[in-house]
Amino acid sequence: MKLSDMEFKKLLPKFMQQDGAIIGLSLAMDEIIKQFHSSAQLMTTWDKIDQLPEEELDRLADELNITWYLKSETISVKRDLIKNSDKVYQKLGTKWAVENVINTYFGDGYLQEWFEYDGEAGHFKIFSSNPTITNERLQQFMDILNKVKRGSSHLDGIFITLTGRMQMHTGVAYHEVSFETVRLGKKFN
Repeated sequence: MKLSDMEFKKLLPKFMQQDGAIIGLSLAMDEIIKQFHSSAQLMTTWDKIDQLPEEELDRLADELNITWYLKSETISVKRDLIKNSDKVYQKLGTKWAVENVINTYFGDGYLQEWFEYDGEAGHFKIFSSNPTITNERLQQFMDILNKVKRGSSHLDGIFITLTGRMQMHTGVAYHEVSFETVRLGKKFN
């Protein structure tokens, strides 16, 4: 007998199988156990997100209504989005939620709110070191941002900070030139 199709009545002793109240309780237990089994199956899905195939991740994201989820992303990004979806939903519209989604999709980045740079109330700036945000992925970035930020907040700008190493030589030269003027002439008395 499987939990999904359990018949509790069959587990009862013979003398109890004729009692109407016991049969009613047995039927109720069958329904409760079926619901428990369904819930337990869902729990095993959460435990195995790192092993789920891509199609299953897409289906799970649809079921969870993760509006910032993109099916075109890599499987590792999809897994991170699903794992963090509950936390992001709890804090949707906050600095943390925006930064979490930005970091998942675009590597690193952070948000600076208006009071941190003497801006206008309700505005913010985004800083990242990912140069693709301003090129081919700008529209995708804006769509995702609009799904996780507060509706009343406004983006003042995206600032890309690039760092690199280069060999640089410096030097100082000093050259002093002085001129003296000498007048030649005779002295007459």
